[in-house]
Amino acid sequence: MARILIADRLSERRNILSTFLRAEEHVIIPVTGEEEAISLMRELHPDLIIAEGTVEGAKLLSEARELDLAIAVIMILSGPPTVEQVVELMNQGVSDVLVSPLDIDDVQTKVDRALSKRPAIGAVQIRFHDLVGPGQKMQQVFRKIVKAAASEGPVLMVGEKGTGKQLVANQIHQLSSRKDRPMRVVHCAGLSASELESELFGHEPGAYAGLAEGRKGQIELSDGGTLYLEEVGYLTATIQAKLLRFLEEQTLQRAGGETALSADVRMLAATCTSLIHRVQEGALRSDLYYCLSATLIELPPLRGRVTDIPELVDLFLSRYDVQIAGEAMEVVMNYSWPGNVDELKNAVEQAVNLCESNRIELKDLPARVLKAVASGSRKHKFIPRPKEGD
Repeated sequence: MARILIADRLSERRNILSTFLRAEEHVIIPVTGEEEAISLMRELHPDLIIAEGTVEGAKLLSEARELDLAIAVIMILSGPPTVEQVVELMNQGVSDVLVSPLDIDDVQTKVDRALSKRPAIGAVQIRFHDLVGPGQKMQQVFRKIVKAAASEGPVLMVGEKGTGKQLVANQIHQLSSRKDRPMRVVHCAGLSASELESELFGHEPGAYAGLAEGRKGQIELSDGGTLYLEEVGYLTATIQAKLLRFLEEQTLQRAGGETALSADVRMLAATCTSLIHRVQEGALRSDLYYCLSATLIELPPLRGRVTDIPELVDLFLSRYDVQIAGEAMEVVMNYSWPGNVDELKNAVEQAVNLCESNRIELKDLPARVLKAVASGSRKHKFIPRPKEGD
């Protein structure tokens, strides 16, 4: 499986390429404009770019060469090229050319050939601005994010508190075709049944005691965009039935109303615990669970991806002119972080406020971290990464 960015203004040709290459189990990122293509290329580091042989395609090629000399690029030409044109394109860094109208056998041959010259699939890391994870577990999550963003179905994120579920939801939305529309968030925990029903579906005047005016719910307000439900396991049976109907039909009724309303909404949901246990207990409808979890993204706890911690710490320190001592970093790597990334971020910020110079030392770390690590064995060693030029 490879990540393939298709930059083509012709929708029919773009759709043909996308459909064929998805069938080959590649992750496809289709775009039309030059700026969007360059932005996504920088964000996702695709394995292969297929672009029009136009001025925009040439700019994309130049950006690709500047970013990563190993990114393969195939140019689509409007007619058969001359030998001189092929030589010139190859000198510019083009891996191969396709001629429009496309021959699918030719597409497969040239895509396979271009990808065979790349490093092993998966060797090139995916990077996001707010999500850090060079390790294998998070790279698997990142690949699922890219794939989920290209679809329209619901996505269920499962992970302990502080693992970054909302950051994942934000990234899916930002990479999707709905990125220019709002993403709204509903925290299902802590709301009464009537409050949550009104929050999601809205209500007509007089539907609830003491509420004379009607209101739109977050589903209606998210029309054209994305709705993220935090702690979806807290839904009552009534709300579950209404949500399932919406997911299946894209229609809803406000509380106290009889009119069927329509809304075009991409649904993302999250939970701290596995919902399959709620299904087995009879507290959650199985049909709703399977609908929500059409795409399932499981976020690992921080203690399960210790090798990512140094890069996370670097991310949190990037806004300050502060570094961290190697001994302090090793302690950070050997703490279990029950609050996951959120707790780590808070601890780093506390240490920045406490340190007396521009370097975090052992004494600047939270007492609970020092105490826990001192009473246990150190399993993880911190090996500083070489700096550029070393």
